[in-house]
Amino acid sequence: MAEEKEKPLTRDDLLKLIEENGGTAKGLDLSGTRFQEGIDLRGLNLAGIVIKRAILVDAHLEGANLFDAHLEDTILLAARLQGAKLPSAHLEGAYLIALELPLNTGLDNVRWGNYILGEEIARHFEVAVHSYRRLKQWYTNAGMYDIAAKFYYREKEADRKSLKWYSRHRLALEILRVFFGYGERWPWVLCWMALVVFGSAVAYSLFGGLDIPYSLYFSVISFTALGYGKWVDITPPGWVQALGAFESFTGVFLMALLLVTFFRKWTR
Repeated sequence: MAEEKEKPLTRDDLLKLIEENGGTAKGLDLSGTRFQEGIDLRGLNLAGIVIKRAILVDAHLEGANLFDAHLEDTILLAARLQGAKLPSAHLEGAYLIALELPLNTGLDNVRWGNYILGEEIARHFEVAVHSYRRLKQWYTNAGMYDIAAKFYYREKEADRKSLKWYSRHRLALEILRVFFGYGERWPWVLCWMALVVFGSAVAYSLFGGLDIPYSLYFSVISFTALGYGKWVDITPPGWVQALGAFESFTGVFLMALLLVTFFRKWTR
């Protein structure tokens, strides 16, 4: 006869365990527990509780105190968090599928780790996109733009991973990711700018017959598209001129990209 499936934990069971734990949920380890579907935990003080890798489906957590609660890798499917307080709560790798996140949910100082949710880890990328989008919107509405930017980046990453590698949209996202991290990584643009300037200078020096100081100058002037003027007193080979023209086009593009990315980041 098959072993009877473990009975899910009810509210009464939880209250009894809290009482046995000295009347506090702090340090109470219920990792891996499957809670009763739709369990009513409204208003409970669950500060410091440990429920890693647990399953909470349609749980009512309205007004609950989850300060410093450990919810790593926990499935919070359609959980209701209106008025719940989660300062310093651990949600690294949690599954936040169809989670209700009204503005009165306290997500201040939540510990997200690397900001990658369980949905993305489990390769449910389309679901992850919606979860990241809800979190991005919550933090945007709360005025926490730096954290909102983290979830925007993860949203775009999940969107990219959900697409076939040969699709046009995937290619566009790959380009946006590599060049400037979907608009969230302005230092990447600086790296590309430096790579183009110094890489072109090396090419001018090695294959164009220009000395190193002159080739660096020629590269900088080409990159910035300022015009060579009387300072260029020699005529470089034709292919060097062609590369200089291409570098000018690239430089204008990268400088515009830097401005857009930088101001997008710092004028929120």
